[in-house]
Amino acid sequence: MFMQKWGARLTGLIIGASIILIFRSNIDFKEFFFMTYNKVGITIIALLPLAIWAVFTAVQAEKHNDVTLSYIGTTAQRVGLLGTVIGIVAATLAIGSKLNSGAAAAVTGALPAVGQAMISTAVGFIIAITCDFFRYINVRQETQEK
Repeated sequence: MFMQKWGARLTGLIIGASIILIFRSNIDFKEFFFMTYNKVGITIIALLPLAIWAVFTAVQAEKHNDVTLSYIGTTAQRVGLLGTVIGIVAATLAIGSKLNSGAAAAVTGALPAVGQAMISTAVGFIIAITCDFFRYINVRQETQEK
């Protein structure tokens, strides 16, 4: 138990140091944000804070993080699925606007929006699965302590 708690804290320290090194490097964050936005879509504005909150909560290694992790996981899933709906609507609009150009042009114009929809869903599910994983680890630690 003692080693697991310190292992989680050490992991958090490593993640924090990595984030500091990234911010001190020569990465253009405006370009990075726009690239991420182009890949994931508008839902990145909600998914990014959820991912950071999930890592922060999981690294705390406290017993009563289950409700918070459950909330984050459920919200991330729903935001990811919202990204799917937004992407499919954008794809449908792209197909409708380019239908006069031919079927091939219409489908080609819709593919980036479909890709954003799928990536948004995957990011939401990855956050949710990670939250569930840490929730189950916390529950297992609590049952072993009893």
